[in-house]
Amino acid sequence: MRILIDFTQIPVRRAGAGVYAENLARQIPSFLHGDDLLFLLLQSDELMLPQLVSGMNNVRTLFIPSCLFRNRLFLMLFEQFILPWILLNHAINVVHTLHYTIPLWAPSARVVTFHDLSMLLWPEMHTWGRRLIMPLYIRLAWRLADVIIFVSAATQRDAEELLPPVQGRCTTVAPLGVSLDLFRRPLDAELGSGLTSLQIDKPYVLFIGTIEPRKNLIRVIQAFEGIASQFPEHILILAGKLGWDFDPILQAMARSPFRERMRHLGYISEQNKRILLAGCAVLVYPSLYEGFGLPVLEAMAAGSPLITSNVSSLPEVVGAAGLTIDPESVEQLAAAMVQLLSRPELAKKYSALGQQRAQLFSWENTAAETYKAYQAAYEHDLRKGKSEKRN
Repeated sequence: MRILIDFTQIPVRRAGAGVYAENLARQIPSFLHGDDLLFLLLQSDELMLPQLVSGMNNVRTLFIPSCLFRNRLFLMLFEQFILPWILLNHAINVVHTLHYTIPLWAPSARVVTFHDLSMLLWPEMHTWGRRLIMPLYIRLAWRLADVIIFVSAATQRDAEELLPPVQGRCTTVAPLGVSLDLFRRPLDAELGSGLTSLQIDKPYVLFIGTIEPRKNLIRVIQAFEGIASQFPEHILILAGKLGWDFDPILQAMARSPFRERMRHLGYISEQNKRILLAGCAVLVYPSLYEGFGLPVLEAMAAGSPLITSNVSSLPEVVGAAGLTIDPESVEQLAAAMVQLLSRPELAKKYSALGQQRAQLFSWENTAAETYKAYQAAYEHDLRKGKSEKRN
């Protein structure tokens, strides 16, 4: 097979889908067969991925100018009008787009990853531009793709309930993974130095993720306010880049009577993420909806006692390795915080359970299931007779 993975939608600063994309690029070459050839289509400002695959005989890199195509409108036009000709020029059998959209015409079998269905289920949690465009693209990809990869069974169920059946098309689940070594607990000296560099000298409740309405952070702030007097040494840290409609969240922090005990750290590096997870008293992730919930898995790998939501994909990821609550209940969230902060033995129990459960998820498995999707798409394409016409 000649496979092309389109990384052009992936930002240089990784979060969520970007972490998935980078780890897929790390792992997928090891699953290629002897006659396979893999092309990675990258923006020209992408520096890490070319280094990862340098020297691999069956991997090629192609570049487009980031000065032009980091613009979302231009990138959408590229996908529809230029990408098909790249596929044709390189005789690509299977193209994999990593973030919902596909070229509406392609000379190759099309595989696409659906990370969640929030744009259909929670449109109010997105910008007006995304509300107008993305539902259309999702429905077109659902109808036209040869194989759709979901990152969780919950997201697959959402799609099957929301979208009409498509005869003969394949869907599969390739759960996300975690690199256990990256989240191994640092030595005490490294942990202390890392926290000092972040100017953290108190025990803390932690959230990691994009600062946006879907992450339910106003309720996190309210729950912390409800327990702050009971735990006067603790602070609340929100770590993550600013997303859409973040102002009400920052305003809630600024208006809080405990605002001096709340911090927003902004975007954090992978190294600082490891430090923050290792040092936290508890990680809270009461998202209103997730397609997978990678921060939850990373927290389990790091041994962070965990509170998350009992909705969407999150119970599928956490299992019995954390406390799950109704994300719309500030009272349940506050009570769960009190449980873990006041009972060290319970926090230690969930820390151990999380580390055990994290071992069930690996990027190697994600890549293995993805390669199977490529094979299924290629075979589906052959059955439709497209490959014979192209050759």
